Amino acid sequence: MKKLRIARIGYILMSLVFYIAGLAYMAAPDISPSRLCIVGGIILIIYGVIRMIGYFSDDLYCLAFQHDLGCGLFLVILGVIVLAANKRIQGYLSIGFGGLILLDSLLTIQTCGEAKKFGIESWMVLLILSLIAGTCGVLVIAGPFQSVRSLHILAGCALFAEGLMKQFAVHITVAKQRDAYSPDESNSI
Repeated sequence: MKKLRIARIGYILMSLVFYIAGLAYMAAPDISPSRLCIVGGIILIIYGVIRMIGYFSDDLYCLAFQHDLGCGLFLVILGVIVLAANKRIQGYLSIGFGGLILLDSLLTIQTCGEAKKFGIESWMVLLILSLIAGTCGVLVIAGPFQSVRSLHILAGCALFAEGLMKQFAVHITVAKQRDAYSPDESNSI
């Protein structure tokens, strides 16, 4: 139960980090690429650890965290690579984050289908948020805009959409122990 609480809080905090990072990326396009790589690498490592904690938590429905072991390991390894190969990958950081956001949105779309089977009524809202985040990820990867400023705004929107999608996913799909049973059932256990 403690791991589940840590994972829930961790996901909410990471959503806040994505909100702040998205807004900062839009508001301050002249941040040095080296600094972006350092901050991005640290965010990836922390996010990876939180996702692995989520995977090993005692979530009753096992919806929000079902893909988090592999994703968490990938994020930690990628974060270390971003920190270690800072100079070589600076030009690819936005594209990399776009790819991660696209992947995460696709996995969340799969979670939406399973949430629907569980009878979670707001699965459609999560699907819409996933589609928005995925579309932003695709646009960041494709880079349809020529100006750096436009790319920063788009990448900032993608990070913001990722945060919103993850926060909502955890909110609707992670069952607390007390939510899983009705009052009558909990007395008979």
